Amino acid sequence: MERLVGKKAPHFAMEALSADGAHFTHVSLDDYAGKWLVLFFYPMDFTFVCPTELTAFSEHLPRFAAAGAELLAVSTDSKYSHLAWTKDGLGKLGYPMAADQNLRTSQAYGVLLEEEGVALRGLFLIDPEGMVRYSVIHDNDIGRNPEEILRVLRALQSGGLCAAGWQPGEDNLHPEDLEDHSQAVQVTDAPPVRVYSQPGCSYCKRTKEYLTEHGVAYTDIDLTTDREGQKFMNQRGYTRLPVTVIG
Repeated sequence: MERLVGKKAPHFAMEALSADGAHFTHVSLDDYAGKWLVLFFYPMDFTFVCPTELTAFSEHLPRFAAAGAELLAVSTDSKYSHLAWTKDGLGKLGYPMAADQNLRTSQAYGVLLEEEGVALRGLFLIDPEGMVRYSVIHDNDIGRNPEEILRVLRALQSGGLCAAGWQPGEDNLHPEDLEDHSQAVQVTDAPPVRVYSQPGCSYCKRTKEYLTEHGVAYTDIDLTTDREGQKFMNQRGYTRLPVTVIG
């Protein structure tokens, strides 16, 4: 499958059930120009996992709206199937349900299971310039978490580097912060470090250069002359160099 992240989102145009569930309409990528779009695919109407996802996204709709994002759900069902489902228990969602009956949009976004004619659970965050900034596609047995999608959306909107587990309101990472951190971890009472090496060993040289660059003191054991070092290596069966021992 072709990578979409960092590229222009594939254009789409489909019939759909309106956000209020009252009428049929048309939706296209052009409708979302200048806005963030959460475009998510699901396999089928009248199934088991899908309604839990669709209603969960509906419940989080105010938070997506507060983030300046709109939602669009897509399956390969017809618009009439969407309407029947909303009237038969699903209820109004507050965002459109598109009907990709010709399978073109599912195929363009790389989520189509051709042998079954349904879409995988793919989700794409498209920015106001029409670029795909995030995508996730996974097994149809597993529902998605709107909280995580909101977190990723806010992270993308922050415009900076976001650490693992970043939450809205937290600071972004800055290169100077990383430099400060690398300096801060240098401790004076660190355990002793021994490097068992030989002259002419390029890997030994790189290891020692790395330790020096990061302010780690070490003792260099030259195995061509150090008998205790040779004994240590033989007792433990070490043959590859370098061997770095801490403590």
